[in-house]
Amino acid sequence: MTAYLLTMHLLNALAPAVFLALIMAWVAPRWLGGRGARSAAPGWLVRWAWGTFFNGLVVLVGMALGATGKMQTYAALVLVSALVQFMLLRGWRV
Repeated sequence: MTAYLLTMHLLNALAPAVFLALIMAWVAPRWLGGRGARSAAPGWLVRWAWGTFFNGLVVLVGMALGATGKMQTYAALVLVSALVQFMLLRGWRV
């Protein structure tokens, strides 16, 4: 496999992680509602960066376990993404 093909493979594998983190960083504050407790929460760019980092870890673990593209990897991706946003937005203070 050439370096170009390896790079494209990794970028395509990480694309769902980046996209889901972006969507969750934008939608999560609206789902959790309210502004009071979340006024000190980080901005969307910081939430997107943390979401991308942890979602990327999930995808890389899925690749290491041979579950790339399988439903359990995508389910873990959604759960981790929601948990990261919940923690960053301090969802327990609603």
